[in-house]
Amino acid sequence: MKILKSTMDYVFFSENLKRYYPKVYNELTEILSKHDVHYGVLKGTADYWCRDYMPVQVDGNSFVQFKYHPDYLEGLRDYETSTETSIKLAKTILPSSSICVSPIVADGGNFTFGSIKKGRGYTAVVIMTEKIFIENPDMDRKYLVSLMEKLFPNHKFLFLPWDRSDVCGHTDGILHAVGSNKVLVNLKVYPDDIAAKMRSQLESYFKVIDLELSDYHNMSWAYINMIHTQNVIIVPGVGRSTDEEALKHIKKLFPEYDGRIYQVQMQSIVKRGGGALNCLSWSFTINSSLKIRQA
Repeated sequence: MKILKSTMDYVFFSENLKRYYPKVYNELTEILSKHDVHYGVLKGTADYWCRDYMPVQVDGNSFVQFKYHPDYLEGLRDYETSTETSIKLAKTILPSSSICVSPIVADGGNFTFGSIKKGRGYTAVVIMTEKIFIENPDMDRKYLVSLMEKLFPNHKFLFLPWDRSDVCGHTDGILHAVGSNKVLVNLKVYPDDIAAKMRSQLESYFKVIDLELSDYHNMSWAYINMIHTQNVIIVPGVGRSTDEEALKHIKKLFPEYDGRIYQVQMQSIVKRGGGALNCLSWSFTINSSLKIRQA
């Protein structure tokens, strides 16, 4: 007897990924299809980093569309997908969902979620870098935090220091949740003082697990930046000897995904664009009874 799930995962990619990296796109969609994960294409976007400009899921049927206007695209605004385009796409795909539009400037890649289990209850934690305060200079820090707390009710917030050499300032290359109360991190690529502060803050909520690699290089952060759905995990490969080490450790951390963890090689994307699989995908989990449309 087939057990029907009450929730379903969806993963969307920009049509630009399909156009410029068809081999990667085809490999990803074949894996998703094999494991019954629904996928689709976002049309009319300016670049393929759709995590950053599409809405962030709060919970269930609720999303927030932030203003996408990153400082690292100064002088490169042709690569900036407008907020209006993102809203139109999201409302087309999620006609029954609530999408709150916020004036706060923020990239989706700077929202990483963890959870704390206490007794029978869970508390969601939003982990961001402090770059969000730099991106919104006209907002007092306390006021900005209060706005975020209203947008994400029943969530705790944790703001990690921002390493200025990382222009994007995202957390999706710093950590990844491993169930409740644990996070997998890639802190050894950061300056010692910043890494120590990140570790200390994370340890106030979670057990911190370091990614086990024989060499921490300028692309090792990409292993953290994976696609993770209820049915499958896909880890980036960067063409280094550490690919196998990262995959082995991630398989060890997620034994319940036995036979459902893959690695897709994407060295050129990581090296050229500074992003990996989480950056390239817009994913969400919603009630299976809700209607989803293609963009």
